[in-house]
Amino acid sequence: MGEITAINLFVWTWDRVLANAEWARVGPDSWKENLRTGFVWDADGFLTNQFAHPYHGSLYFTAARDNGVPYLATLPFTLFGSAQWELFAENEPPSVNDLLNTSVGGMAMGEALYRLSSLVLDTEARGGERFVRELTAAAMSPVRGFNRVVRGDVTRQEPTPTEWRPRDLSIWGTVGYLKLGDGQPLPWGEDQFFLQLAMRYGDMYQGPLHRPFDAFDARVQFTTAESSLISHSKLQGLIAKSSLLSTEKDELRLGFLQQISHVDTQAYELGGQSLEFGLLHERHFSERSKLRTALLLDGSLITGISSEHSGKANRDYDYGPGLGLNLQLAYMRGAWEVLTLEASTSHIMVLDGSKGSHQVFTGQLQADIPVFEHLGLGTELNWFHRHSRFDTYPDVLKEAYQLRIFLSVHY
Repeated sequence: MGEITAINLFVWTWDRVLANAEWARVGPDSWKENLRTGFVWDADGFLTNQFAHPYHGSLYFTAARDNGVPYLATLPFTLFGSAQWELFAENEPPSVNDLLNTSVGGMAMGEALYRLSSLVLDTEARGGERFVRELTAAAMSPVRGFNRVVRGDVTRQEPTPTEWRPRDLSIWGTVGYLKLGDGQPLPWGEDQFFLQLAMRYGDMYQGPLHRPFDAFDARVQFTTAESSLISHSKLQGLIAKSSLLSTEKDELRLGFLQQISHVDTQAYELGGQSLEFGLLHERHFSERSKLRTALLLDGSLITGISSEHSGKANRDYDYGPGLGLNLQLAYMRGAWEVLTLEASTSHIMVLDGSKGSHQVFTGQLQADIPVFEHLGLGTELNWFHRHSRFDTYPDVLKEAYQLRIFLSVHY
């Protein structure tokens, strides 16, 4: 808790002294007012709320995680850090959406970054290699890097813990051309270029699970013509599982997962924190050929979704919980996802913004064909459909399409 408080003091000092941010001018009067007002819904930008706040929460998470607190038990610490910041580090009313995004999203993002830093670290390395590894790991998980310096771990020679290396690990990237159609045919859409990085850490469908996030999938996309550099991100981690069937060719299990995602494009915004429960099935056709299927019930704790009538100045999206169904299919050759299909539907009830609800449908079909060794060529089609029903406005139907053509590199 002391380290979490120190994190908030450091970030607040940066904002107040170096950035000279007006909202960082706090004192007894602002603290009293925040405590009197209580938590409200803020009007910050979409990327700030859906990506930056979870990253801030990941610092609180790491302070607990790196001091031996188990994953699920870190929630009180991320809530403590977020509430402390909202009440005492800003002169604006504390935000309930920030509290949720920072605490719950910070757990997922923090664990993924912590495990990524473990992949880089090698406690048997020496000299320049050791320095570069420690520095890179600290950039990925800053609080862990600070703690390793304080504890003297950066120079200690000892065997690298086996749990730092997952049994399965796949990393790939795609770069190419993107056409975004905002309610219009694709030939008249917006031309862009994109870079997407993806990782599959561990195996959700096979093998043991000892701790939450022993298996997770992550991806992040950078796009040239959007208002936000990071236009897409998704992190889906396995919290717990129970095996239902295990044969030579089939593995069927129940899975409990946590997901954090966001899409921030000119056409639409969508993202939030959710918990998922459902079936995970893997069917082996041959030694290298298999089909993975996931059918998941998705319960959203908080979702931000673009809206024509948000009711908030400078905010063009609504907030609310939701319930949905996700289908994920992947035909794989080895670790290579040759053909993938994702489809989802969700119903979002608006708690803050326009009075009403949103029904959302999304679909994604991708083919990534191996061409030579680690290189592939592929294409992807995305579809988004929103039916918004407002209490005091006419219904709105919104559609967007996205076509990608890309070169992929697999590691």
